[in-house]
Amino acid sequence: MKRQRGFSLIEVLVAISILVTVVGLSIGALLQAQSTAKMVSSEANTQENLRAGMHFLVRDLAQAGEGIPQGGISIPNTGTTSTINRPGTSTTFAYAGSVFTALPPILPGSGLGPKVKSVNPTTGAVMIGTANTDIINILYADNTLVDTHGYNTYTDPVASASNPVCNGVISPTGAFVTLDANCFTMPGVTNPIAVGNLIMFHNQTGTAIEYVTGVAGQTITFGSGDPAGLNQTGLTTGSVYALQTFGTGGVATGFPSTSITRVWMVTYYLDSTTNPQKPMLVRQVNYPNYPAAAPANPPQQIAGDLVHELLVHTIEKARSGKRLAAEEQIAGDRELRDQRRVLIDRFNAVSNRIGRAAHFDLFAAHVNLAAGWLQRAGENLDER
Repeated sequence: MKRQRGFSLIEVLVAISILVTVVGLSIGALLQAQSTAKMVSSEANTQENLRAGMHFLVRDLAQAGEGIPQGGISIPNTGTTSTINRPGTSTTFAYAGSVFTALPPILPGSGLGPKVKSVNPTTGAVMIGTANTDIINILYADNTLVDTHGYNTYTDPVASASNPVCNGVISPTGAFVTLDANCFTMPGVTNPIAVGNLIMFHNQTGTAIEYVTGVAGQTITFGSGDPAGLNQTGLTTGSVYALQTFGTGGVATGFPSTSITRVWMVTYYLDSTTNPQKPMLVRQVNYPNYPAAAPANPPQQIAGDLVHELLVHTIEKARSGKRLAAEEQIAGDRELRDQRRVLIDRFNAVSNRIGRAAHFDLFAAHVNLAAGWLQRAGENLDER
């Protein structure tokens, strides 16, 4: 009977050692691949959201001040103070201790946004910081609104005796304006006039702005209780009432030649209240939450989960300790740098344009600071 031969203990141990080594290396390579894939995906999402945010912000800044009088648009006030609500904040229009009685094209809001919030990773409790985030309001006229005949609202007065004849009516209290269908057929065909719009009244006396609460036929209604607090305030300064001509004894004798223009007020702010774990960059057009049942202008998240993605990307990159060598990634970084430079150039262009206007030096300085922040924030891409 032959003696069966097998593996010796040493041979088995050597084989197991080799197997463990190979499996360990394979698992390590797999984990590294997963980490790299996750980092690439995170950075791609970050770049995509940055591009989306930059697209909207550049577009709005490039249009800032378009069709807005040099002195801004007057808002209802007592002569020294105003209580008009400011979108993106829980306060009124004020900056650096000054209260606005007219709205300029760009309104900075350092520390006027919602407070910074985060979530305790252990307890899940929402933690509220002591510092407030920043906001910015941008104002420009809408030059795309036309009716079926191609007429707009700002070329011809609401009421005119000739060239052309327009038999429109403006309420002395600013409660409504009725347009002549021969001069402008309501509500227009390009993004029609609707609830939630802002309408600027302008004539030789000055300007005023009101919030649309209703549209019926040729009549636009500006009811009280609007979210801005612009309509029917009873104030005689900065309101539609103040645009009238006044005769002996301060008696109103009617409106001089007056036109209306739709304007957009765009606000950017950081929302960490909806989901403290994932703060969002928000673009708000005009005012939110009106009417309550079906808001006309809900907040728009333009950069997705931007802050969270930036944080995840940073953590993943630190864990990896590797540089991405793929040509696609290098090209993406270059594209992002190029877009950042374009944004900075346009920031500066807007700053220069505002700086040339009287009383806007403060806003030009604020825009320049924003451009410098963007330059510093992107230097890490240049170091790759």
